[in-house]
Amino acid sequence: MFRRTPITLEPLLGSASLHQQIYGVSPLHITSEMLHIVDDFERQGFAVLPNFIESDCLQRVKEGCQQLVDNLAEQLYGDGVIGELYSTEPFVRRMICLFASHLDKTPTIFRPELHLPAFYDLFAHPKLLDLAKLVLGSEIRLYPNYSVRPKLPNDPRTEVLWHQDAGYTNTAADALRMINVWVPLVPANEENGCMQFIPESHRLGVVGHQKEEFYLQIHQEYLAPRMYSAIQIETMPGDAVIFSNLLFHRGLPNRSNHIRWSVDFRYQDATQSTMRTTEGHLLCSKISPEQVVRNRDHWGRLSFK
Repeated sequence: MFRRTPITLEPLLGSASLHQQIYGVSPLHITSEMLHIVDDFERQGFAVLPNFIESDCLQRVKEGCQQLVDNLAEQLYGDGVIGELYSTEPFVRRMICLFASHLDKTPTIFRPELHLPAFYDLFAHPKLLDLAKLVLGSEIRLYPNYSVRPKLPNDPRTEVLWHQDAGYTNTAADALRMINVWVPLVPANEENGCMQFIPESHRLGVVGHQKEEFYLQIHQEYLAPRMYSAIQIETMPGDAVIFSNLLFHRGLPNRSNHIRWSVDFRYQDATQSTMRTTEGHLLCSKISPEQVVRNRDHWGRLSFK
């Protein structure tokens, strides 16, 4: 079972000074709990961070998602596909109403659309970046697959199979130094399709995957012997989950009547190649500080790359 550890602000000096010299993290920003989080991440492949994201930051991200849905609604209305905007429907239901007559056309992911100022507040969250520096060093890239995912009810397109994120890159991807971050915007539980993890599976490196209809799936020879240790990751808004890109994980089917909204993104050691045709955005750098995304307005002027 994972450990849900509260985040304290007591600085851990001594070793913190060494981390500042190596990684550029101020000792005042390093706490004993942060080092426990890093230990969990490295030992079991993940850590759950309860109440880590401030409510005002989370609200801005939700408003950004609502803007994405507003844009969809106006496009559908302008095209004559719908007769009303459903603007009074709850956040977790509105997109279902918009696409009720053609659910198979409902978006399951947003990526290029995320260059709105509100999303910068989460992607460049100071406490998340401090954790990233402790693991990856001072050069931090926002990897080029930052996403908002509306997990739709009873839709096989959103039932994510057992996989490693590195399995979507190539067999050399275990060389990528990376931290995955997952943030729920609504409660995530078994009913609406929370994630499941297999602790310590990140130690196996990149394993074989096969292509299924919508997703890759880990070969049974690697998966079956480890299924007994799978655990559910149930979270609340304000929590964050960090995990290895080598960790075996999946998303359960959403059996509820609402959308399970979440944001996921990855921090990578920016001294490495992305092993993709896209390059992402620099968030922290001592080597090339002039290339760092400066603030939310700067983020809003950039585009997915």
